[in-house]
Amino acid sequence: MAEGKSVDAGHFVGLGLGLASTLLGFYGLANTKPLPPSARLGQLASLDLNNDGRLSPDEWAKAGRTPAAMAAMDTNHDGFIEPKEARRPARGRGH
Repeated sequence: MAEGKSVDAGHFVGLGLGLASTLLGFYGLANTKPLPPSARLGQLASLDLNNDGRLSPDEWAKAGRTPAAMAAMDTNHDGFIEPKEARRPARGRGH
């Protein structure tokens, strides 16, 4: 250390708290769980009963939705509503 300068206990406490905070942050990041595939469906996620990340005609019907509404959202015509289709505004809504 330079002559005439001293380190007080407050510096060590600050360093200790900073290190503890960093370690707890890393621990928290390491223990996060990924979102289920259905989360990518946005507001329609609750309709995805099997959590596969897409809506089947059966899941759509169980939610009381019409086949015509599903057909309007199913832009790739594969019979399922996928995340990219769920996030796209439906045709005819003025969006």
